[in-house]
Amino acid sequence: MTAAENTTEAEGTCAVNESLSLLMQQEPVGLCCVMQTVWLLFSMKMNRKPFLSLVLLLLTPTVAFADAVSPILNFFHKDTWLPASIATLVIILLESGFLRWRIKSLHFARVLWRVVVFNLASSATGSILLLALSRDSFFMWDTMSLVVPLFLITLATEIPFLHVLFRTVPLSWKRASILGCGINIASYAAVFAIEIGLLFGWLSYAGHLDKKELEQWNTPALLEQASGQIYATESAGSQHRLRVCIPPSSQWTTLTNCPSIDGPFKWDVEGSTCAFVQWETRDWKDKTLIVARLPDFETILTLPQSIFSEPRFDNWQEVTDVAVSPDERSIAILFRHTDAVAPKDRSSYFDLGGKCKLIVIDILSGQETARADRWASDHDVCWLSDSRQVLFSSFDDESLYRTTRAEVRGGTSYGIGYAHDGKFKRGLYVFNIETSTTTRFADGYDQSLALATNEILVRNQDGFTLLDSSGTAQERVNARRIGFRGAVVSPSGDYILATIQRHVPFYAGGRLVLFHKSTPNIRHMLDDDFSCRVDWTTGDKGISNQGVQATP
Repeated sequence: MTAAENTTEAEGTCAVNESLSLLMQQEPVGLCCVMQTVWLLFSMKMNRKPFLSLVLLLLTPTVAFADAVSPILNFFHKDTWLPASIATLVIILLESGFLRWRIKSLHFARVLWRVVVFNLASSATGSILLLALSRDSFFMWDTMSLVVPLFLITLATEIPFLHVLFRTVPLSWKRASILGCGINIASYAAVFAIEIGLLFGWLSYAGHLDKKELEQWNTPALLEQASGQIYATESAGSQHRLRVCIPPSSQWTTLTNCPSIDGPFKWDVEGSTCAFVQWETRDWKDKTLIVARLPDFETILTLPQSIFSEPRFDNWQEVTDVAVSPDERSIAILFRHTDAVAPKDRSSYFDLGGKCKLIVIDILSGQETARADRWASDHDVCWLSDSRQVLFSSFDDESLYRTTRAEVRGGTSYGIGYAHDGKFKRGLYVFNIETSTTTRFADGYDQSLALATNEILVRNQDGFTLLDSSGTAQERVNARRIGFRGAVVSPSGDYILATIQRHVPFYAGGRLVLFHKSTPNIRHMLDDDFSCRVDWTTGDKGISNQGVQATP
């Protein structure tokens, strides 16, 4: 190769590298950057015919929008471009090192740009394969089933590119095949080894952090200043019952005469009144809504939940949440009629939870006294202190509740967290049972009432906000690693109970901790086990001596 040819190739290499760097920084799909890269490749003084297939392969993913499989990943899907970029970058560096070791006549930079090109090509081929399968969304088990086919596709793509791009070496078909198999097997093994090593390393470090927090979160003085009664679910297999903790003691006691509750969320306690859905059978039509007096769980109201079902919703219908009013005269329930869904793509949809109605029932008569005309989501129902208004969660765009399961495609569902740009924004709405009107109250979710101060604690972003009875923010409480559920405010409004997520991933639940709203980093661990739901009420002190048994 002449000096002039070397200069031309070096300039082309720098231009391609610069364009590819720009491509890595763009949001997918980087059509402009891909076109620029293709133009630079064609402007180089090379034989253009061998690169016609490369042009087509680079352009295809801009339409395909398909996921590929780790470590054969691409940059062109909106949900996977970041991990795909990281994995592909590691593969490019590894394969460049392997090829430079085997082909010593080329500098590393010249090997590097060639590896970048054929990795883009193999990534595009993976997109074409998934597009041919008419799939847009993949979970782990789907992708693992495609590892071997995509590995073979990668070999079929990269070996010809090796032969063409390294023709100045020269590289025979036999040697290109051997190198193609070798570098891909090595890069696969290396990437999987790195992923497994990082996973086990993180698990070890996360376990150390959790153990350290277990030692630090020991501040019993916080309990000495708290009052009321704290209730939580206690689960044993499919059986769910209640337990209670009465400050300043930190000991939990099991309510041995508590009937089995249908699910860990379907209960509420206010004063000496407890409402729950009883677990007796798996058939939703036979389950009953019960209101009982504590501490003996003396039944004062029994309603079959099937009386709230509607024939037009021919599916599983049930009570998903219940709340007792502060005056202990009414209960509010969320009754799920069907699924709330939204379309996503050709093979999947968004699962938005349940499509529910808010219903208010008089405890003495058992009659329905009010029903909100706005659809609600599955959970988050809470009374205001006047016992005339109920807070519930609903999508701001109520038309989202109109889509039926038959109107979406595919069998794979995604949670709301996979959506972008606040597409499924929810808010708190207040229902006035006297006027039967519903108005928007505030942003947030997982609301909890401080009865003495008439303040409402709501979750939002990475912390809490205390609102007044009109929904105006009064105080912000920042707390890290708050769990998905299980946050309540004390009746006095001073203390907060919240579930803090563990550092160790894949662990079911977190740790129930107590802290003052002004010092959220000073904490006392009340429970190191999983608490699905927690309630804090003024309660009846007599329960501490009746119907309870100390939890071992």
